[in-house]
Amino acid sequence: MGKQKLSLPAVALLLAAGGILYGQNQLLETIRIQSVTQAGPPRFLERRVLFSFQSDQPVRLVGARFEHERYQVFHPYFKNENGLFLLLLDIPEGVDRLVYRISVDGLWLPDPFNPESEQDQLGVGFSVFSLAGAPEKTLESPVVRRDGEVTFWYRSVPGRFVSVIGEFNHWDPYWEPMQEVRPGLYTATVRLPPGRHYYLYSVDGERVPDPRNVENAADREGFLVSSFELPRSAPRS
Repeated sequence: MGKQKLSLPAVALLLAAGGILYGQNQLLETIRIQSVTQAGPPRFLERRVLFSFQSDQPVRLVGARFEHERYQVFHPYFKNENGLFLLLLDIPEGVDRLVYRISVDGLWLPDPFNPESEQDQLGVGFSVFSLAGAPEKTLESPVVRRDGEVTFWYRSVPGRFVSVIGEFNHWDPYWEPMQEVRPGLYTATVRLPPGRHYYLYSVDGERVPDPRNVENAADREGFLVSSFELPRSAPRS
């Protein structure tokens, strides 16, 4: 299969699709959170952990502090439409479990809705939530660094010949071959000048837009390509 040719209206729709899908994902997550009616143990919600708390007594403020932050950061819960206190925490890098305590109107205690707990040498109880089985982190592609380096990621089946092709290498499939760092996971890093760049992946000779990049455009012949802007002062990765 060669490059995919699009009409101008189709290109406009694809350019908007990334923002629409992002908005839909945010809306679905909000609906799921607002629909929670019963507190329970922590659980994964995509790449975050959802904590919950409820009480028969009036409660004004619920929060949590975590061991991996040395208990220095206070994370306040918010109240959903059903009166439950909820906290969404991004899964931290390099941590295999969450050890924490919660505060209910200033009273610190283990999470009463988490059955997993342990005690320190002084007999103080802490709640524990294992991050084993957490959803795999979504790969960002391309990753633009401030020194002008750009890293591309592509996931497919193992054993394919995958390369990055673009205007920066004359669309040559042998110029920037990607390394298979894990079965089915391919990557390549290139250094590029500032400006707008257009590219595709060549997968065993088939030209494929980057499925992880919501920025799409049409080349001069009207074919769909992926695109990104490398500013003169690129953002810190």
